[in-house]
Amino acid sequence: MTSDGKPYGPSRYKDIVQERYLIAKSINTSYLDTGKITPLEKKYILGFIKEEIDRTKEAAEKRKKKRK
Repeated sequence: MTSDGKPYGPSRYKDIVQERYLIAKSINTSYLDTGKITPLEKKYILGFIKEEIDRTKEAAEKRKKKRK
């Protein structure tokens, strides 16, 4: 069971599908190919994606502040 009382299996499966979708979308690969990625690679790729999103947000905020 999860901390909020839901069954763990379906919750974890949904998380895995969401991670694979994000990876496929972000690196322009097929969803099926993301099934060949090792758990460590998946962790690294998700970290890289997060870093890129954070850099993009930061750059947008800087541009917005410059315009003011």
